[in-house]
Amino acid sequence: MEDLREPLAMAKGAGVAAPEPQDLVGQSRAIEHIRGMIRRLRGPSSTTLIQGETGTGKEVVALMLHRSSNRAKAPLVAVNCAAIPETLIEGELFGYEKGAFSSANHAHPGKFRLADKGTLFLDEVGELSAGAQAKILRSLESGEVFPLGSTKAVRVDVRVVAATNRDLASEVEKGNFRADLYYRLAVIQLLIPPLRDRREDIVPIARALLERICAEIGVAVPSLSKSLLAALEGHGWPGNVREMRNALEHAVVVAMDPERLDVDDLPPTIGVGPVPSGDSFPPGTERETLLRALARANGKKAEAARMLNCSRMTLYRRLERARLDDVPAFSPA
Repeated sequence: MEDLREPLAMAKGAGVAAPEPQDLVGQSRAIEHIRGMIRRLRGPSSTTLIQGETGTGKEVVALMLHRSSNRAKAPLVAVNCAAIPETLIEGELFGYEKGAFSSANHAHPGKFRLADKGTLFLDEVGELSAGAQAKILRSLESGEVFPLGSTKAVRVDVRVVAATNRDLASEVEKGNFRADLYYRLAVIQLLIPPLRDRREDIVPIARALLERICAEIGVAVPSLSKSLLAALEGHGWPGNVREMRNALEHAVVVAMDPERLDVDDLPPTIGVGPVPSGDSFPPGTERETLLRALARANGKKAEAARMLNCSRMTLYRRLERARLDDVPAFSPA
């Protein structure tokens, strides 16, 4: 969901405490299960693998695991495995001595040693090369690291939490990921489902994100219209919570009425939401949703607006944006 920066203590210019960005918001059974697992993992330091699509909140879960554990007073060190070149991964993780290579002008402890007594978060662990996988496995099994340029092993006491948007079990079957490292990482497994599979979490997450966005910008928190909430609930959210945050920030910044956000304030990529009837249309793109609503209403725009739970003026603006404003009355094919 978010990065691992500390939460903003006070909203700039607002005089209101900003909400914690590290809360796992939602009321679905999946989220309740993850909360329960985090509570049960307060004592054990078992290696944990968090899997889920991009933007689902894997970083937030990792931070909650650390902060609720008996290692909370020690560091949480995050490593983006996808961002470190293969030639630098060993020095970045295990450290190096001064003079170990031509540009080593000073010694570097490495992420494992920086996380000693705390938690090492290996984000995007599925992107590691075969060579890096072997080196990490060796350190996990021995509890030691060998800094580059040193002949002595250094003991480390680290809890490892890894995250990936890949299906690592499938990657093992394909030969892209070491089976022994996978089983070493996946002692405890947590799966965060995408937003499209837990739609009951969409509105609570949206409200929590809106509070944080407004606190960061320094504006009052606006209300949300029913049509906007319907649009949020009907969207597929391929980018999950991260995409929702961007959409809400867009709405806050461009809103015509700063006290109330409406569906027109959302980016054009966010659909108008599902038709609130018994046989509602499946969510899709804005243009597709509008065409389905018009077909269902036999081309009657007033009826289409009622079905989409928005005003006629809102429907007209949406039709114009989707280049459908000149569509005549028609019957469904």
